[in-house]
Amino acid sequence: MEKRMKIKPSTLLIFLAAAIFVIVIPNTNEGYSMMIVNLGLIYAIATYGVSVMLGMGGQLSFATVSFMGVGAYITANLCSGRNGINMNTALALVIALLASALLAFGAGLILFRLKGTYFTFATIGLVQVSWSFYLSYKPLFGGPDGISNISTLNLFGFSPKNYNDWFYILAAFVLVIAFLVERVRRSQLGRSLAAIRDNEIAAQTLGINVYMTKVVAFTIAGVLAAVAGSLYAMHSQFVSSDMFTYERATTYIIMAMLGGVNNTAGIFVGSVLVTMLPEWLRFMQQYLQLIYGIGVILLMVFMPMGLAGLASGFAKSLKRKLYSKKKVTAGKEGPKQ
Repeated sequence: MEKRMKIKPSTLLIFLAAAIFVIVIPNTNEGYSMMIVNLGLIYAIATYGVSVMLGMGGQLSFATVSFMGVGAYITANLCSGRNGINMNTALALVIALLASALLAFGAGLILFRLKGTYFTFATIGLVQVSWSFYLSYKPLFGGPDGISNISTLNLFGFSPKNYNDWFYILAAFVLVIAFLVERVRRSQLGRSLAAIRDNEIAAQTLGINVYMTKVVAFTIAGVLAAVAGSLYAMHSQFVSSDMFTYERATTYIIMAMLGGVNNTAGIFVGSVLVTMLPEWLRFMQQYLQLIYGIGVILLMVFMPMGLAGLASGFAKSLKRKLYSKKKVTAGKEGPKQ
């Protein structure tokens, strides 16, 4: 008999906040504000890839932006009329996913010959190489000018007409992907990744193929990043190399850390918050990098488990108080005659 998925109180609290967000935001924002919120949803999809690598497997990878670029530029080339090609966007999305899966699998086979810090530095190298290609090879990537006039999403005959329409489409994508990531976390693959994260040597003695498990996780992360990249291209209708730099890669890691690398609902909240932060602090734009740096230090010191950990602590504290109150009430009533 299949076990039912248990939902932690902290996750329930964050999902409740996310549900309120989905209901309230479209009715209180429009135009530019909705565009920023939509970008937060797109970035959340990419950040789920960070969760698979860092949260489940304990592997710090900066390669998210490289595969976002794969998804974005494949979509841009197939759906902008370049070279006489203007494909259906849904089909272009599928092609982008397949291509990114193949590339991520191949890259994973090479990169996971390295371990620990060496692997992390290799992914930074991958980011720099891919960004250089995106910036300099104009025939395929448009060079510094990027690619514009990309068609918007057409899903079963429906195309979003404004940012509010996009919001509901992206929210649906995030919900489905969050569910799938949670299923992976609870699957045999997720348990194998957790074992590797906790003790790689012990995992190997248990019969886990450490090398291929890491490669599969890297492939999943690459596909999620490509989904985000493809949706970004269709949403913004423009792609340039500025979106796929090392600085952008660190942002996705910060999003995951803020929300909680092992909490699907927390990652959603962390992604949206980090995306909205520059808008809220626009009056302090010149100090934004300083604020980011101080924020990361404070996060690591006081909230190492992110917002999910904070919510978990609050939920446990509330549960203890309710239990104590119930115990006191029962004591006052005394034993029944």
